[in-house]
Amino acid sequence: MKAILFVFPFVLAVAYFPISQCQNLPLIEQTCKQTPYYGLCVTSLKSDPRSKTAGDVQAIALIMVDIIKAKAGGSLQHIEKLKQKYPALRVPLSACKDRFNAIIIGDVPQAVEALTKGDPKFAVDAANDAALEADSCERGFSGKSPITQMNKLNHDISIITASVVKMML
Repeated sequence: MKAILFVFPFVLAVAYFPISQCQNLPLIEQTCKQTPYYGLCVTSLKSDPRSKTAGDVQAIALIMVDIIKAKAGGSLQHIEKLKQKYPALRVPLSACKDRFNAIIIGDVPQAVEALTKGDPKFAVDAANDAALEADSCERGFSGKSPITQMNKLNHDISIITASVVKMML
């Protein structure tokens, strides 16, 4: 009889609390575990104060889209500096500038609109396109580019974003 009394309160406690409250991992970590770059995902989201109050995957996805925009903007600024420093790389750097502008002007607004209107498929497409733009920038150089690390970061952030948005499908 003692065993039943011990188990009964535990069963009640488990039945009473929703599954989401029983899990120990916060939303950021739960979400990031489902992406290919867990560490980068967690670091990126924790660097944005809005992630602390994000209540669902859609909020996390919108934050990730803003991170894409910020990283692409940082890349654009760096490209401008490199164009002055390395005149011989003006052509491939200009092509990269066009690609990062496409991310900021095209992909980011498409993703935000799709997420806010409840059509995540188009947000996945936009995030995947942003990853392709970063890859295309890198391929525009013969050999390693002076922005290889930035291109990889832009690519990886975009892939994380696409993975997060896919959770909404």
